Amino acid sequence: MFRKLYETQIYRDPDFYSSFPGVANLGNGEIFAVFRRAPRYRGLPGLPEDWYVHLDRNSKLVSVRSFDNGRTWSAPRTLFAPDAGAAQDGGVMFDGDTLFVNSFIWGNLPDAVIKALRESGRDEYIYSAYGGSNVATHVGSFALRSRDKGANWEGPFFPDPIPGYPEALPGRPLLMHNRANIVRMPDGRLLYPGQALRYRPQYSSGIVLFESSDDGATWRYLAAPAPDGGTAVFEEPCLVLTKSGKLVLIIRTHKTPEGREYRLPDEKGAKRAMLWKCESSDGGRTWNEPVDLGIHGEPAAACVMDDGRILLVYGYRIEPYGVRGRICNAELTDIAEAEEFVVRDDGGRPDCGYPWVTALGNGRYMIVYYLNRPGWDGSGGIFATVAEIR
Repeated sequence: MFRKLYETQIYRDPDFYSSFPGVANLGNGEIFAVFRRAPRYRGLPGLPEDWYVHLDRNSKLVSVRSFDNGRTWSAPRTLFAPDAGAAQDGGVMFDGDTLFVNSFIWGNLPDAVIKALRESGRDEYIYSAYGGSNVATHVGSFALRSRDKGANWEGPFFPDPIPGYPEALPGRPLLMHNRANIVRMPDGRLLYPGQALRYRPQYSSGIVLFESSDDGATWRYLAAPAPDGGTAVFEEPCLVLTKSGKLVLIIRTHKTPEGREYRLPDEKGAKRAMLWKCESSDGGRTWNEPVDLGIHGEPAAACVMDDGRILLVYGYRIEPYGVRGRICNAELTDIAEAEEFVVRDDGGRPDCGYPWVTALGNGRYMIVYYLNRPGWDGSGGIFATVAEIR
């Protein structure tokens, strides 16, 4: 049974656009959270009041803390502002000893470089968004680590290049990309999944998996759990280690291997994502074929509960907008059948979700997410729901 105990605002400032959080319980009432923050360009001539952008060259990864189990929070401080561009979504993992934060970078390129790359035909990984006025390239996913609960940090540590993929830019190998989480295995290895992109002959995206045997200082390619097959768009994976030792990937999917897109049955026909999953029983080395769960989610996060059951939460970008979840069995074999519950359903638009979840003890769990409420003019913020599950 899912029962809300309280909701809290982690951060909201109308002058900033804040999104894509991660969270971890550090113990003794201390909670550590990260999120992506960028300036909000409200009031500028020609821009709607609720205008927002997910690809901003001024994005930084910021962190906040709570010392009372999430009821109140510190002011944000910059955790990472990459020289190469903009930091995006934040992920957090604390194993009781080491605190890990992971994210990825959109690279900034001068107009002259973009023009030269396009004229030379080497522009495969020049990404244009929002009408083509916002342009970036893929720098890659990275991990930071701290041995003292975030007082000092090491990194960034980047995974090795993805084998078999073209260069992101001439002389720059393509690295793993996008939001994901890090998992500690029983044998001490760390596993880190992410997105592998192809732009030609058409846009497609698969899931790749990297491993580290030196506590995140280096990351080696391990497997491709969900290849794109030239057509699929698999992205933003959530990796779960079940109590039996099985690995399960829950994947946000916009386009199937057969080329089918998910669209809303309305006059706009907006693209929406569904959740797929695949599994490994040998520590991530081999995987079965990904299957469609028939659940809308953008994207998912999970937490193994004290009794082995798994709390799965996901953004819900179909009206009523917000965050939803399911309490699944210990092996995640009943995701589609598990009863869906509502975490929040009062979002003002589909720009919401991206939850993360951490256990607080005594059957309590904190779910963090971003949300834009009606009448907020698009500023939105980072929020948390603390719930009891029995």
